[in-house]
Amino acid sequence: MAANLTRNISYLSLSQVANYAFPLVTIPYVTRVLGPSSYALTEFAGIIMVYLVSVVEFGFYTTATRKVAQGNQSAEELSETLSAVLSAKMGLMLFSLLVLTALIFLVPKFNVNAEVLALSIPFVIGASLNPDFLFLGMQKAPLIALANVFMKGLATASIFIFINEPKDYLWLNFINGSASIGIAISLLILAFKRIKGLRFLAWNHSAVKSILLESRFIFISNFSTRVYGFISIPMGGFLMTPTQLGIFAAASKLINVGQNVLFQPLHGALLPHLAARVKESKLNYLKEHRRFLLLLAGGTAVLSLVLIFLAPWFIPFIFGEQYLDAIPLLQWLAPMLFIGVFAHLYLQQGLLILSKDKVYMKIVVSIGLFSILLNYLLISLWQEKGAVMARLITETLLALLAAIFFYKTYAND
Repeated sequence: MAANLTRNISYLSLSQVANYAFPLVTIPYVTRVLGPSSYALTEFAGIIMVYLVSVVEFGFYTTATRKVAQGNQSAEELSETLSAVLSAKMGLMLFSLLVLTALIFLVPKFNVNAEVLALSIPFVIGASLNPDFLFLGMQKAPLIALANVFMKGLATASIFIFINEPKDYLWLNFINGSASIGIAISLLILAFKRIKGLRFLAWNHSAVKSILLESRFIFISNFSTRVYGFISIPMGGFLMTPTQLGIFAAASKLINVGQNVLFQPLHGALLPHLAARVKESKLNYLKEHRRFLLLLAGGTAVLSLVLIFLAPWFIPFIFGEQYLDAIPLLQWLAPMLFIGVFAHLYLQQGLLILSKDKVYMKIVVSIGLFSILLNYLLISLWQEKGAVMARLITETLLALLAAIFFYKTYAND
């Protein structure tokens, strides 16, 4: 089991390399070609898609993975899960696109940027088709990694070919979003080819309703997580100048990449592993949980220090001389890598593993709502510096609340 866990974490880490290291290869080129103002517009549209994708995914990444991992994994059961989840995703995609259309017509900021928002829609389509939960639940992460690496590699090459001047910012999200569609289609083909007897069943209202009800708390939690994690960018679109937003987005990008490369593989591989440990013994689970917590806390403490001391070199090297004002912002944000370990281990690998979905939801919803107010106040006062302060405060508060409720829940059980 340990070898399988290590293998899955390794391949999911490779998948995150495709998701974030490939963009890091293109960022030095893209930020120099586009400049801070145009780069900010791609980030603004990209974060709006993050919210729409969160609606489409609706927590299935967690609940459907858990369902597959804990089921008997027969072809019939897998077919029922796949069909219910993809049917629900399609309906949620249509809803999301209707919301986006309304925002474009009703909100001037969205209307002005309608073209780049429309060209970013492939992200949403890709999310609606992706059956990654099947492979995660069956602990077959290598297939996800290979699809990600291949498609993101094509996207990386396409960016160097087609992004040549500032006005080409319109196509950046389209290229990356198209890669997500390619990944989803590849995984669907692999699923039907590799899982004997797997089939897509006709619409089943009760099955779709059941999977939506099961995932509703995780969805609210995940959406709230996106709120406190990314709200600075869309809010900055209204309260900062494009250049200020581009500077903040550059510093924030490195932190987001670091967190996702670290935590996404852990979520996909460690969740089914620890879920199995809970079924064996809660004492064994707690020992394993503490082991990962100490290991990751030590590693991220070192990474945070590296970012603080090397930020004056990282920023001009990665983004260019136009982004030098991002250096102190990155130094202030660096501790988030360390703080984020505690939030992730106590929430995703803690309260969710213990099936305390409602407690998890209450924590992240509260933090999400708090972050909206805090970002508005601090960005209004100090622009990009206020956005940095808001992110640090919300992440620290989240980690503290997560730890308190994790140990309280464990003690009561």
